Amino acid sequence: MKSLNLQPDLLFCRKCRRHFRGQRRVCPSDGSSLELVTAFVGQAGDVLDERYELVQQVGVGGMGTVFRAEDRLTKRVVALKLLNDEYASNASSAQRFFQEAKLVRLVTHPSVASLHRFGRTREGRLLIDMELVEGESVRDRVLREGRGLDPTLGLMVLDNLLGALAACHDADVVHCDVKPENVMLPRDGTPGQCKLVDFGIAQAPGPVVQSEDVGVVGTPAYMSPEQIRGLHVDARTDLYLVGCVTYELLTGEPPFIGSNAFELCQHHLYTPPPPLSSRISPELLPRGFEAWLAPLLEKDAAARPLSTHGVRQALRTLRLAHRRELAGEPVERVNLRPPSAPLLRRTPPGMPAVRVDVRRSDFDIAAVHALIEVRQLRAGGMTYGPEALEQIARHVLAGSLGDLREWGAKVSGPAGAHIEVRVPCNGDERGTVCHLLDAIASMHLQLSHIPEPRLELRAALVGHRPSVAGVVEQALDPLVLLRIAAGSQIRVDEHVARWAGRRALVRLTTLPEPRPTQVYATSLHPV
Repeated sequence: MKSLNLQPDLLFCRKCRRHFRGQRRVCPSDGSSLELVTAFVGQAGDVLDERYELVQQVGVGGMGTVFRAEDRLTKRVVALKLLNDEYASNASSAQRFFQEAKLVRLVTHPSVASLHRFGRTREGRLLIDMELVEGESVRDRVLREGRGLDPTLGLMVLDNLLGALAACHDADVVHCDVKPENVMLPRDGTPGQCKLVDFGIAQAPGPVVQSEDVGVVGTPAYMSPEQIRGLHVDARTDLYLVGCVTYELLTGEPPFIGSNAFELCQHHLYTPPPPLSSRISPELLPRGFEAWLAPLLEKDAAARPLSTHGVRQALRTLRLAHRRELAGEPVERVNLRPPSAPLLRRTPPGMPAVRVDVRRSDFDIAAVHALIEVRQLRAGGMTYGPEALEQIARHVLAGSLGDLREWGAKVSGPAGAHIEVRVPCNGDERGTVCHLLDAIASMHLQLSHIPEPRLELRAALVGHRPSVAGVVEQALDPLVLLRIAAGSQIRVDEHVARWAGRRALVRLTTLPEPRPTQVYATSLHPV
């Protein structure tokens, strides 16, 4: 970032410990004299608020300086970020500084540096106390070794980076500054582990946030076309930056090289990225990797993938097939269902198989929406209301719902007895529906193990597809469910049907034979 001519307008009241913006000189709350917040040039050995002892400077960003510091209160070593001296007395800069902390607080993920606290010192100086990541950045590693990371290790780092960004996007946080300097490789971490740091220009999805205290928002070598033009940014912006990082991660060089910021911006706007195969042997990467990478670097954000989870899952599929190929194993089609999700549906004993035309339908399902209801089986005793059912579902199903979110689903609830799950298909309708039904069946079993109250799970499945005009419509191809649940009975549950609006239903039933844990799904076609 390039600093501008800033107005010193950040004032502080020592008595009520509040900041004020403007030219006033008296605190409106207690009448105390206001002081202009002064810059702080920290050095090793300095102590802030009799709590943080600075050990050494570890980094300087566009607006803040990061110190390694010892927190005397919590007895831990932290990364302490302070505003640079040219921004210390500017109110707009202070607002942007705290906005970073507020956004980081929304994200919890092992690959995102965690926030401890943020606040102000007794002198009114602003600080952010964060997890200290001991190690080196991807940029440091590339410069030290003079080349990109080993492809196997690089793809593991890329997988974890996408996981961190997926958590950010789930919290409606767009990082906007994904670059090798901000991807840390922990010294004591497992191979491929990384930490995403520096949310200094992060924001919510929307138009690029402009501020009077900065010029260029971003790093020219790692900026998306929409950032350069000052347009709308969202998850697809970060995916473009991931595409750029992938080049340096694997080859040691960014996709575009220029002698100045203007040239770099022109490349991002108009120059097609060079083929990755021109810089690294294709044999070192999974088959189809370049086809996976190309959509991330589309100049038009609308042409990029919508789901970070989907991009990550596609990468994992390529890596799994590559590992099998290297090991000499037969390469089979890999569905979205991960190996950890067991297949819980079973066809009832004695029920004849149903032959179904398995040809692809004439339209694609963009996403599957599940409306789930927790119901109490009436067998006497106490009746549990919606609030009690919500608390039970929130406690018992926390792990399963968390797994769905990690997989890429948008989960709403529990709200009363109801939970809603929406999963993008990303071109694999059958795999998505399979995985979703497995997850619902697993949750059904978890609830059925509770001795009191006796609960069951009912669910309605709705397919979403875009119409010709681009409007999302609700539809469900009956063949999708029949292909994966051939032989199931067709049943109607009127209570759930009314709640779901007579849409496609799935009812889960526990079978007494041969084992009580067997579960199968039944479907009702839309009417």
